[in-house]
Amino acid sequence: MILEEVRVIFESRPGGDIVYPLTSPEEIEKAKSPYILKEGCHYKIRVTFRVQHDIISGLTSQISTFRKGLRVAKDRQILGSFEPKSKPHEVTFPRHEWEEAPSGMLSRGSYTSRHKFADDDSVVHAEWEMAFDIKSEW
Repeated sequence: MILEEVRVIFESRPGGDIVYPLTSPEEIEKAKSPYILKEGCHYKIRVTFRVQHDIISGLTSQISTFRKGLRVAKDRQILGSFEPKSKPHEVTFPRHEWEEAPSGMLSRGSYTSRHKFADDDSVVHAEWEMAFDIKSEW
């Protein structure tokens, strides 16, 4: 599995979506620099990847979110099986509705999210970290 891109899609952000290409170690490191979420905004995360050689069966996504070293959220989703093909695969979290950023003075601050894609044999196919800040304005 080769990661190509992570896109943070916003329902109404001035300037549009935030895109992180993840095709090199430098770009993966760049994704650790924080982006801004306005408190209460609606967003989704889309991951684009390619599968090489063998089918990946039972792929799951696990996202753990941390603030000041403490885990504040954990989300695990079963994505399904993916075959090798010339076009990249895309998965979007959440699939149907929008995720809402926390709001209020206590929720403002810096966060880190760790993303992991593993199959049903517990083989980790991709891992990366992203940072974001929740602020009152963009």
